[in-house]
Amino acid sequence: MGRAATPRSHDLDQIKARGIEMETCSRRIVCAALLAASLWAAPWGSARAERYPERPVMVVNPFPAGGSLDNLLRLLAQKVTESMGQPMLVESRPGASSIIGSGFVARAKPDGYTLLAQSTNFTIAPAVGVELPYDTEKSFEPVTLLAAVPQVLAVPAASAARSVKDLVEQAKGHPGSVTYGTLGPGTGGHMTGEAFQRSAGITLSQIPFRGSSQTLQALAGGHIGMAFGNLPEILEYEKGGLVRPLAIAADKRSALAPNLPTMAEAGYPGVISEPWYGILAPAGTPAAIVDRLQVEFAKALRQPDVAQRLRELGIRTVASTPQEFRQYISGEIRQYGKLAKEANISLK
Repeated sequence: MGRAATPRSHDLDQIKARGIEMETCSRRIVCAALLAASLWAAPWGSARAERYPERPVMVVNPFPAGGSLDNLLRLLAQKVTESMGQPMLVESRPGASSIIGSGFVARAKPDGYTLLAQSTNFTIAPAVGVELPYDTEKSFEPVTLLAAVPQVLAVPAASAARSVKDLVEQAKGHPGSVTYGTLGPGTGGHMTGEAFQRSAGITLSQIPFRGSSQTLQALAGGHIGMAFGNLPEILEYEKGGLVRPLAIAADKRSALAPNLPTMAEAGYPGVISEPWYGILAPAGTPAAIVDRLQVEFAKALRQPDVAQRLRELGIRTVASTPQEFRQYISGEIRQYGKLAKEANISLK
């Protein structure tokens, strides 16, 4: 099976490679932003543009607080606050698989003071026909990709499955008896689970949860049979003796868990899941504002203490330009649309 079910790691790697030159690129963007600021039409005169931001900037996290995205945002917000001289605040507005928070930002004034943090679900929803109160590609201005986090297949610590093969044999012996947690139909966990089922030739039963924390709590309590979770979160639960990771859904092993095989090494190639995190603004946000924000986030990601902390968490940075992020979003929607068609997934 191909990799249509998951984020395109190759494309992320290409963006990451270009990010090696991000410091030079950022200086160019600063110049472009200053030039664009001088050309703004009313009400965005050049004087006002140069003063941005004049008040706190809010980043909406459309997922419950406490997850990997929330932790990343708070780490970066502190650095951006120090750099811009105005507070950058993170506010969680969860619900409906991130649609509520996204819709709030889509309706916000395009002045650079309300931003949206998003992840893979953002590009899956339109691909599977979810009715949205916004247009994923037209209602937002992409600012930058931030990072990507590999997913890990894990089972409860009390599970009899000691390997992916054990889990597959259990599922084959009792089709539909093995449950897996997701954030709902048409989300990243659902699509990765679908990819796993197709690769292994098994049938699983999906159990939706409100957030990743709730999913992992259910996994730890033995209320579900398996789940794909972010590497850092799974490792924390493993340290507590609550879950057992079986394989990492990435191209290669992680330095944080060198003994954990990849899904391909476990015998199930094509199950690659490395959700991305990124920042968007409401459509119509001035280009100079978007560019300024991109520069600030890229600068924050380059801070030594931030880079070190992200490495410790198993999160890799994937800073991008606004245009690269826009192209990536479009490509993701096409890829997930292809999988949805093949797997007959439709939420219309």
